[in-house]
Amino acid sequence: MKKLILLLAAVALATSVWAQDTPKKPSFAGFVSNGFWDNWEITLGGGAGTALSNGTNQGSFGDRINFEANFGLTKWFHPVTGMRLQLQGGRFANFDDVLGKAKWPYLFVHADFMLNFSNWAGGYREDRAYYAVPFAGFGYMASNFTDKSHENNGSGTHQSFAFTLGWLNKFRISPSFDFNIELKGLIAPSRVSPVAMDGSYLFGFSATAGFTYRFNKRGWQRGVAGYTVADIQAFQDAVAASMAAAAAMEVENAQLAQQLAASQAELAATADAAAAAATAAAAATVVAAEEQVAADTSIILFDYSMSWLTPQEKTRLELVAEKIKNGPQDMVYQIVGHADQQTGTKAGNKRVAEHRAKRVFDFLVSKGVNPKQLNYEGKGNSPDPFKKVQAANRAAIIQ
Repeated sequence: MKKLILLLAAVALATSVWAQDTPKKPSFAGFVSNGFWDNWEITLGGGAGTALSNGTNQGSFGDRINFEANFGLTKWFHPVTGMRLQLQGGRFANFDDVLGKAKWPYLFVHADFMLNFSNWAGGYREDRAYYAVPFAGFGYMASNFTDKSHENNGSGTHQSFAFTLGWLNKFRISPSFDFNIELKGLIAPSRVSPVAMDGSYLFGFSATAGFTYRFNKRGWQRGVAGYTVADIQAFQDAVAASMAAAAAMEVENAQLAQQLAASQAELAATADAAAAAATAAAAATVVAAEEQVAADTSIILFDYSMSWLTPQEKTRLELVAEKIKNGPQDMVYQIVGHADQQTGTKAGNKRVAEHRAKRVFDFLVSKGVNPKQLNYEGKGNSPDPFKKVQAANRAAIIQ
């Protein structure tokens, strides 16, 4: 029993020192980067667009509307940021005093910086159904490049650099496919139009709908806030080592129990020996109960201000669920949620602690644990199990 207590104290001390010495990272960090060929998207869409100048625009707005199609390839480097290469093209229409309504084709290839505002503002979630993605980009535009448009518009091919700005609405319809509605604008010098304009700039506006296919690894693995991947692996290795040591102690305890049984048989001849054997058996029962309580204690860690379970913690809870289901059916386990007391209000911390405890409860029940064997509560700011290492209070304890 003394060896077990010393082992648990050593692991707790090592975890405490490791947490204190690890520098905190910005909230933007905390995700394990995937490989280069992961988190790619390919998009195809179509819709309508129009072109206006900052000067006089003849004709009705309806007569200026024409078609647009686009094809894009996107690489996400992080749940929040990515880059896209898009080729858009179609036809614009405006009016000339001599030619009347003039239609002219265009192509615009541009690179865009993509910002997943939903993941940035609301935190990354694998089950999110809608994503708002603003973007801005720069590229090269060519217009009026066909022989027919040269003849009809009395002008040659025009080329220029252009900027684009827009808002992409992504609706998740399966793990692989999204439905998109994209609202986009571009700005270029007015000389890109084959029809003379009295303004200095041409503004193109479009609204398109389409589909996106996401291939290779599509999700992201969240790390524990404030720790690197190496830190997490080191902690998992320490936990594995402590579990191996505990298993070795169980074998040693079993051998000691066998020796105790042999001693009881030898001393059964006398009443004094029987009383001593009964006392030893009671003591062994207490020791076994204490060891069982210690073995059935699990600490589930959470991200800062979060109550979502990471894949690593789900794996640990699956092991806990199997142990509970294979153990005594009349044993009841207590799930206690805690919160970091250096941040937030008492009411907020208690709410976060309750959500963490409830999240663990729900996960264990989903894995087949009888809910009658589980109780849960959130302690908030009281008690304070880890006073010196507040980050360790972002946890739920199962006992």
